Amino acid sequence: MNIVNFEQFVRQINADLNKDGFCKTFAAARKSLVELDKSPSRTTLFSYTKDRDWAINKGGGTELQYHVSIRDNALKYGLGFNAQYVPFKNVLTPQEYIRPFWDAFIALYQPKESPWNEYTIIDRDPNNVGKAPQYNEFVLYGKKIDIVNGEIKDEDYHQLLTDIQGNLFTIYQSIFSLRNTNQTHKQKNTMFTNTIADLLKKKRNIILQGAPGTGKTYNTAAIALATLGVNDVDLSDHKAVMDRYKLLKDSQIFFTTFHQSMDYEDFVEGLKPKVDKDTNAITYQPEDGIFKIACNAVRNDESINIVECIDAYLQTIKGLENKKEIPTLTGKSKLYVWWNEGNTTISTRSTNSSSTKDETYSPSPLNIEKVKLQAQGQGVENNWTQYAQAFINAVKEAYQVTQNKPVVLIIDEINRGNVSKIFGELITLLEADKRDELSVTLPYSKMSFSVPADLYIIGTMNTTDRSTGTLDYALRRRFAFVTLKSDRAVVEKHYNSDDEVKNIALALFDDIQKFISNPQHLCGDFSIDDLMVGHSYFMAANKQELRAKIQYEVIPLINEYINDGILNVTQKQKNDAFAAWSDLQTIAAYSTSDDSSSTEE
Repeated sequence: MNIVNFEQFVRQINADLNKDGFCKTFAAARKSLVELDKSPSRTTLFSYTKDRDWAINKGGGTELQYHVSIRDNALKYGLGFNAQYVPFKNVLTPQEYIRPFWDAFIALYQPKESPWNEYTIIDRDPNNVGKAPQYNEFVLYGKKIDIVNGEIKDEDYHQLLTDIQGNLFTIYQSIFSLRNTNQTHKQKNTMFTNTIADLLKKKRNIILQGAPGTGKTYNTAAIALATLGVNDVDLSDHKAVMDRYKLLKDSQIFFTTFHQSMDYEDFVEGLKPKVDKDTNAITYQPEDGIFKIACNAVRNDESINIVECIDAYLQTIKGLENKKEIPTLTGKSKLYVWWNEGNTTISTRSTNSSSTKDETYSPSPLNIEKVKLQAQGQGVENNWTQYAQAFINAVKEAYQVTQNKPVVLIIDEINRGNVSKIFGELITLLEADKRDELSVTLPYSKMSFSVPADLYIIGTMNTTDRSTGTLDYALRRRFAFVTLKSDRAVVEKHYNSDDEVKNIALALFDDIQKFISNPQHLCGDFSIDDLMVGHSYFMAANKQELRAKIQYEVIPLINEYINDGILNVTQKQKNDAFAAWSDLQTIAAYSTSDDSSSTEE
């Protein structure tokens, strides 16, 4: 078959595929996979532009692509991953567009199994097979046919048509479907994270509760990032979330764990012994606890120098001819503000002033040093405090200054401490409408103290741990409670390629859930959401790891449930269940196997 004229060659492929009805089949599949309102072309697969040596399926610019090209004396065809194309409305980078498809491909890639065994990664170092396409890179997965004297063999051409309609189409749909599943899961996770972050911003305090393994640690980190306004991290990417969390720890994210011996002095402030190096004398001085440190971090945004911003702003209003209009605090009127070089005051005058005096007259001058102190929260301009604040607000708006920075305080195992004792008189100040409004005098430092509005508290609590302490109503009404449930879909998503381990893990998840939720087994006021072991226990790299998790983590936990009277089962029921799960089998399957084996003996 002659392929010297590439345009004519592409037309021939389209004609042959249309004749076989594949173009219509592909159009229907792509409409479903992309969720298009209208069906794409049902008569043409490849879109060709003159003077190009390649062609891709119509509409496939930012997707997994059917690809055919003539380069290096070879015809190349297959499925392309393109990190070169940038749409006109480029919300994402080329790598971001193609990455979900590549991740799905790597998850499904089975080079030794049909239909994968016929194809290879073309024009790429084999050592980089698992590496996602970099910027401006194109990766082709398919076949290469040598061109001899401008022709390829007829049998090679027919194989191309067969591949496009057969195995490549199967692989195309598999990759696209898994990408869609992953994207749906990602969107679900991101939506949950953002919803809870919005709740936290309104309530200021939340508690994430759930059984062990339900993802409290990861969700806490993701919610913290969303609350802080971090928008350059994929909140569904566990590694990316935890990496950014670590970077912000001790600057905008603070962490502590409550325990039975923790008290107010550890959490808020207390007297700590100090030894004088010269005299060896011991004195007791106030020392800030983690809560006070977090509150102070809100008010100390070291990245912003408000004084420097004020100095810069004065240069923009130097001289009456450069005066600016700024709104008052009420927003109902405006002020003229200007500064004469060398003066220690800022000139202000109402824009509605009826004064007959010269326009240079300023009835309410602001002392610059006092304005700077007010901006830093260290004093006030006592003559014209409200005008000073209006000026400070104008400076902040001009330089996009936020005096306070949001801070998240994470309290792990919040129910394990005596919460009323730990928070003390500050319990009232936690309420959203009390933030920055009410203050107390701290007992040791004698400082006036309030809880800033931009401090957000996330507590975590194990729903099965009721042996230590409970949260009283005073605290409960100041926190919103969010329950994290064990999610079977997370387990299913974890296993992309290893069907054997996946099937075992899902079967065990269902069996253990059925065992715990049995009405005859459940006791007290516990529900299945309180007790069902988390999905993380069923996520493993292989059978050996899964067996270890079941034997040494899941079974001991359920045994504790039984010993504590949370689950009411007979000794035989317990033994049968534990034996089956240790062997990575369901109870029913294990019993059947035992019965059959004993009959044979």
